[in-house]
Amino acid sequence: MNQEKPPGFKQRLFREMLIGTLIYSVVIGFFNDYTNIISTRSYSITFALAIVLQLLTFLAIYIKGLVVKYSKKHYGKKAKAILIFGVWAISFFSKFVFLWVISLLFRESVEISGFVNIFVIVIVMIAIQKIIETIDKKLA
Repeated sequence: MNQEKPPGFKQRLFREMLIGTLIYSVVIGFFNDYTNIISTRSYSITFALAIVLQLLTFLAIYIKGLVVKYSKKHYGKKAKAILIFGVWAISFFSKFVFLWVISLLFRESVEISGFVNIFVIVIVMIAIQKIIETIDKKLA
C-alpha cells in the first residue's frame, strides 16, 4: 500500500503562498479592470504586487498568531486586553505598512485610492481564500 503522508510545514507554506499569490493576482486584476480602487501599469506589476501582498498578509497573520499564542499562555483581563488590542492594532496598522511598502517598491506603477481600499482588497482576498479552503476540505 502506498499511503501519502500528510503535508509537512514547508509543503503547507508553499501551497498557502502559491494559492494566495494566485488569488491576489486574480483579485487585483478584477479590481484593476472594474473599479477605480487600484490601478496597475501591467500584468507583470499586478503579479509582482500579488506576491508582495501575499508575503505581507502572511507576516501580519503570523504576528497575530504570536499575539494569540502569548495571550493563551496568560490569563485574566490583561491577557484578554492584549489579545483584543494586539490583533486589532496589527490588523489596522499593517495596512499602513502595506501602503508604504507598495509605494516604496512600485512608485507610479501602482495606484491605490486610500487606506480603506487596501483593506477591502485584503478582506476580499482572505474571504476568497477561506472559501477555497472550505471547498478543498469538503472534497477531501
